[in-house]
Amino acid sequence: MNELKASASKLRLIQFAMVASVLLFARVAEMARQPGSNSWTIWHWAVAAAALLIAFQGSHFRRRMLARAATSLAKDASDPKARKQWEAGQVVGMAFAENIAFWGLVLRMVLGGAFWQASLFYSASLILLLYWTPRLPITIE
Repeated sequence: MNELKASASKLRLIQFAMVASVLLFARVAEMARQPGSNSWTIWHWAVAAAALLIAFQGSHFRRRMLARAATSLAKDASDPKARKQWEAGQVVGMAFAENIAFWGLVLRMVLGGAFWQASLFYSASLILLLYWTPRLPITIE
């Protein structure tokens, strides 16, 4: 049980670092770019589609990995393999969420998009990072 709580604390620290990196992405993009174009080109739409696909795939992988780990942890909470799988599921979900912010950075810096366009990606990334906060898979008393 204590190992699981320690893992959750470590994952929340990783989550905090990822939230900070999303904010850093936005700051770096704004320091390095001029005001962008408000128009949506085919490349902007391609990046938006990629971000949407990333969100769906992240949700799918995260749910699959966490469900398998939760089943194993419900049987034996001290199972190290299940705990590592639970940690991996959490980290994979957070990595997918942060990747959306990266595409916002690409949209802003490479494709010359406006800040409001990139902020859609940053916001989606932050929402997913907060929504996918690491929670303990079982009730610990």
